[in-house]
Amino acid sequence: MTTRDTMRSDLLAMADLPYDGEDVDQLAHALQAGTLAVAAGSRPALVAAALLHDVGRLPHVEATLPQAPHERAGAAYVTGLLGAEAGWLVGSHVLAKRALVATDPDYLALLSPTSVRTLAEQGGPASGGEVERFLRHRLAADAMDLRRWDDRAKDPAARPLPIEQLLDAALG
Repeated sequence: MTTRDTMRSDLLAMADLPYDGEDVDQLAHALQAGTLAVAAGSRPALVAAALLHDVGRLPHVEATLPQAPHERAGAAYVTGLLGAEAGWLVGSHVLAKRALVATDPDYLALLSPTSVRTLAEQGGPASGGEVERFLRHRLAADAMDLRRWDDRAKDPAARPLPIEQLLDAALG
């Protein structure tokens, strides 16, 4: 199976997978996030990370690290599939949320009720040391962009790009 086929299969497996109380399923969320990445002119690794940032919620990915949070399982999976850059971005989207809450006074008000609830489960706002270490990483700004797309990709009326066009953008 090619990387493209694997990505398509994973994305299609997200259809009808609930998104923790949000008004869209995991597939709609992934396609919306990918569409936002494309609209921003992102490079392939960032588009791929936007599409697959929640892949760790899929049962076959979750089973590889059953006690790990979805971002860690997803990071390991995406690293093996697409490389370290996309994997790091997937693995950092929760820390990016926590860092944004800690550093941007307006950010918390943008989060959905579900995202506010999961923030508490994810450790709440990042500590000063966590933020400092995170911001030193060369991909931190990209992870924060990914996080903002994640937050916006919950619109049941959105019209995302077709999956094949998103896969083209994600794979270069």
